Amino acid sequence: MKIAIIGGGTAGFIAAAHLTKYFPAFELYHIFDPNIPTIGVGEGTTPFFRYWLQDITNLKDAELAQRCFITRKFGIKFENWGTQYQQFFHHFYPIRSDYAYHISADQLVELLADYVSAIHIQKRVVEIESDGVVANINFADDTNLEVDFAIDARGLPKSLGPEHMELNLIPTNAALIRRGPAIEDGKIDLTIDQCSFQYQSATRAIARPHGWIFTIPLTTRTSYGYIYNHNISSISEVRADFDQFLNAEGVHCTASERQLTFPNFACRTFFDGAVFRIGNAALFLEPLEATAIVWILSYMKSLSRWPLRKLLVSYVLQGRKKSRLNENNLRRFNASLLNGVLKTAIFVGWHYGMGSAFDSEFWRFAKGNFQTELQKLENSALVAEFDQYCQAALALPHPFKNHDQFSIVSENDDNIDDRKGFASFPAPSFAEVGCGIGCLSKKF
Repeated sequence: MKIAIIGGGTAGFIAAAHLTKYFPAFELYHIFDPNIPTIGVGEGTTPFFRYWLQDITNLKDAELAQRCFITRKFGIKFENWGTQYQQFFHHFYPIRSDYAYHISADQLVELLADYVSAIHIQKRVVEIESDGVVANINFADDTNLEVDFAIDARGLPKSLGPEHMELNLIPTNAALIRRGPAIEDGKIDLTIDQCSFQYQSATRAIARPHGWIFTIPLTTRTSYGYIYNHNISSISEVRADFDQFLNAEGVHCTASERQLTFPNFACRTFFDGAVFRIGNAALFLEPLEATAIVWILSYMKSLSRWPLRKLLVSYVLQGRKKSRLNENNLRRFNASLLNGVLKTAIFVGWHYGMGSAFDSEFWRFAKGNFQTELQKLENSALVAEFDQYCQAALALPHPFKNHDQFSIVSENDDNIDDRKGFASFPAPSFAEVGCGIGCLSKKF
């Protein structure tokens, strides 16, 4: 069976390494044009990625630090979000035990290349034709390749059309990215309700007048990004506030910077039976909760369970040529993937729902936008499930006032499982974020 992966960025190499390890019987093609630049998403990750990467490479943290400049990430420290607390922490669970990586996206691609066994084709793809059974890949040099299955990881679409769903729950659409020196100790100090905590490493998410700033510490540098809405704030306003923040932090960034604009969106159909979209070709959500790589891996897991395993059995073990997949199964599969993205968009958009320490045009818009867009959602069942998780959070000990008890309960909570959470967010996540922004605090 011929399987093609189109794309030379993070998603493409994750898919290629995944199929190399778990589906070695496939005749694998990895296709990309090295002259096409990639965004380099995913420098902040979740524990799900750490488990996958260790399984693929069998490398220890010390080796990954040398290859990909990793630091450990125990969660996200939020500063100035909501109006209840000046700062709060969203952990991975069990608290202080499970962790993720901050990782260089460029170095990750180079690392994963060592774990890909495929026929490499370095050409520009101009079109992928699909009849739902096979895919025909057309190249710029007027040649083509027909395959049984194609994974499209070519990155963001040039424009959104009817086949895309805009995720307007999230009020940002642009980023200004800079690089600074490595943070010497990489430690995060946190004080909530007179309780002090210190973490070896964490992502910082700092609310600012025009949006928020992330800091991602690697062993060789620190990535800084100002996430904002270009329809509300000008680049000159964002740049000036970015400079003010960095000067206050005593950070001297390199002279170069990157400006990005992006839509928060998802495909309405990810898989047509022959072509499967992943990465930024399938969806894009701003980086607040580091979900980019989560969704790449989640989709590869779903793809592995069905339909790749089904196709492998029918094609290799039974010697049968691939036939069209059941339409009802395809609809259910796509609906399940889309609902997961919508849940993530709801959770990320919720962070903005109580505003911030800044009474600015952006935050006034962001605060009202969440409730407005939540009411517009066609799938009311997702909103009801969101409310159920908020209620489940209220049943837990207060994450800040009763931190020790919360840590014990969250460690043993049955909901801490990718399969049972609201997307990948369990009830303890709702408790920490909800209390942190002030949405749940009055109810405790």
